[in-house]
Amino acid sequence: MSDKLLFKESVRGIIEYVLKNGSLDDRFVSRGRAVEGTIAHSILQKDNETIYEDYEKEVALKHKFIINDINLLVDGRADGIIKENKRVIIEEIKSTYKDLSCIDSDYNMLHWAQGKFYGYIYCLDNNLQTIDIRLSYFNINTSEVRSFDKTYNFGELKEFVYFLVNKYLEVITVKEKFNKIKYKSIKDLKFPFESYRKGQRELAVNCFNSIKQQGILFAQAPTGIGKTISTIFPSLKSIGEGRGQKIIYLTAKTITRTVAEEAYLKLYKEGLEFKVVTITAKEKICLNDEVKCNPDDCIYAKDYFTKINDVIISLIKENNKFFGKDIIEYAKRYKVCPFELSLDLSDWCDGIICDYNYAFDPRVKLKRIFEERNEENILLIDEAHNLVNRARDMYSYQLEKSKVMTVNKVIKGKVPNLYKISNAINKEMILIRRELEEVNKDFLYHNVVYKDLIKLLRTFINEAESYLIKSKGTLGYDDVLDFYYIARSFIAVSELYNKEYTTILKQEKNEFIIKIFCINPSLNLKQTLKSAYSSVIFSATLSPIKYYVDLIGGDENSFRVKFDSPFNRENLLTYLYSLDMRYVNRERNIDILCKIINQFINEVQGNYMVFLPSFDYLAKVYKRYVDIYGKDGTIVQGESLSEAQKEEYLAQFSLENKVVGFTVVGGMFSEGVDLPGDKLIGAIIVGVGFPKVSIENNIIQEYFDTNGFDYSYTYPGINKVLQSVGRVIRTETDKGRVLLIDNRYNNPKYRFILPSDWIIEDYKLK
Repeated sequence: MSDKLLFKESVRGIIEYVLKNGSLDDRFVSRGRAVEGTIAHSILQKDNETIYEDYEKEVALKHKFIINDINLLVDGRADGIIKENKRVIIEEIKSTYKDLSCIDSDYNMLHWAQGKFYGYIYCLDNNLQTIDIRLSYFNINTSEVRSFDKTYNFGELKEFVYFLVNKYLEVITVKEKFNKIKYKSIKDLKFPFESYRKGQRELAVNCFNSIKQQGILFAQAPTGIGKTISTIFPSLKSIGEGRGQKIIYLTAKTITRTVAEEAYLKLYKEGLEFKVVTITAKEKICLNDEVKCNPDDCIYAKDYFTKINDVIISLIKENNKFFGKDIIEYAKRYKVCPFELSLDLSDWCDGIICDYNYAFDPRVKLKRIFEERNEENILLIDEAHNLVNRARDMYSYQLEKSKVMTVNKVIKGKVPNLYKISNAINKEMILIRRELEEVNKDFLYHNVVYKDLIKLLRTFINEAESYLIKSKGTLGYDDVLDFYYIARSFIAVSELYNKEYTTILKQEKNEFIIKIFCINPSLNLKQTLKSAYSSVIFSATLSPIKYYVDLIGGDENSFRVKFDSPFNRENLLTYLYSLDMRYVNRERNIDILCKIINQFINEVQGNYMVFLPSFDYLAKVYKRYVDIYGKDGTIVQGESLSEAQKEEYLAQFSLENKVVGFTVVGGMFSEGVDLPGDKLIGAIIVGVGFPKVSIENNIIQEYFDTNGFDYSYTYPGINKVLQSVGRVIRTETDKGRVLLIDNRYNNPKYRFILPSDWIIEDYKLK
């Protein structure tokens, strides 16, 4: 039998998997337990070091169980081990807000289970026949401690531990049996098409070689190459050769998740055996009338933990595919929460399709997958041009003074201790605001962490815990809860603070804002990318590639590859009208712009999209266009569209209609929209896609110095333009035409960024 380690799990992981029961409940319980638990541990451990001559804290324990050819390494840390009068006591420390007189020795059997598991390993390692387990409960409010001791013999500990391990191994055994089938299917798997498209084989080979070297690959691969299948297929082949264990397909858009699912469906038809789950946001997949995840308001939350293990085993025995519709079907069948079901399935699946935030956002990332086991993961990051701004949002956070004032009003005269702290936070923000008053500005920024403010926010969190547990349903409760989470997020982001950050102070009318702003997210992203087995970062618009390498977390060792479009260059006709579309001159050019648009769309009949620089300019241009040429055959995008309104807008682009859709560059219709064939034959792009001038973009410009303007405005802008153009040609048989309107495209810098296979002709008004 091989000594190769097949599976690894923590003591806590096994206990929670086997013994956890009850219902989901998102109503407030202490969310700071990890921090407070650490505080409780350190206090009791320090006392024990004084009381006992022979005391060890945070003792690492591990044991390899070999059962039915499966090796399972289980590890963990005992909070403390006491040796006194020939007795050995393993102590587990638990923090609580509950009155200790309400806690008895049978308060929580999971706590005893953890101590008993450690006791078994310690007895085994030290040839002991009996051992004492101590549970010590520490009240965070009063600092009081209540302890319970039980003595166990080795035989009963062994029986208990093997019950847990064997129960856990039921699902492991299912997975191990499947692994043999999986690896054989990967070995036999053929590429799901008769031939490779131009550039497709090269992309797949680059992906395979990058994974082989456990590297990071940046790939610009235009629409039509087949990026999704060309990254998933070589990743599967890599896993088949023992390189990595999971494929994580990360996206920014729902539509891209669908494309990944379709790629797996093609591979299933070729005989692939590989379990894949799609994680959809809770708000989008919730089956309840309202997103209230507790047993009183949702039947899918009731007894979730009691049911879920049997559900998981049943599902993974019989199924490979757990996409959005599948998850909903199974959730309804077993009456379990679909979102939590997808998360629990992700532990047992070989592939995961999910949003960026589950991998990178410090507030919602799936730590079990992306921290504890990230070295097993092959990360495939699609539409990676979106990751720069998304990452900045993930690693930034702001605090608004009005939120503090609301909390003050709610708790004044009712919760004196908490009010004292929230009022101190308000005073500290007033003190910080004086920095603006001293320079007579509405904003300023500098690389400063306001430590006194952070300290007060931490104090607020600790004090608010008791209020939030005891005061559910009272007036203003939700306002305090909202600020509690704001404070936690602000602190979490502050802990990432380094030279890549700045703090922005802003006065907007009656609102004062302190924003921790991540200028360069590369270091934060790099932690996840580097710790993964390998990462493949790809998009149709990853140009210039150095910009994305710099900001997404690559370095000089990262692999880089760029592919030309596989389509006939004559299929896309590109034109340029050199009109001054700089912000200061836009207004005066509206009439001539309307004339250009009307002439272009009437030269070749069909459906067009017109992309304008902003909603404000869109409204003005559309109004003038309708005044001159009439409304017939035109539609215009509103600023805030529901999913239904978005679908209604896109439905107008049918083969029967001849419609001109007015929209914005960088908006919801400029990427992730698939209108193949004659559903869209042309696009008009007005301007160079510059992001809106803002404090944040100006900070980015200043930070990157000589590259600053390009990194903050030029490159993000051109990326939006390229995405908009990408709506026109979707398949090998598509033909279309594009008109760029802006004289800046004559600048060599812009021409260099644009695709080299574009043959741009000057466009003339008749």
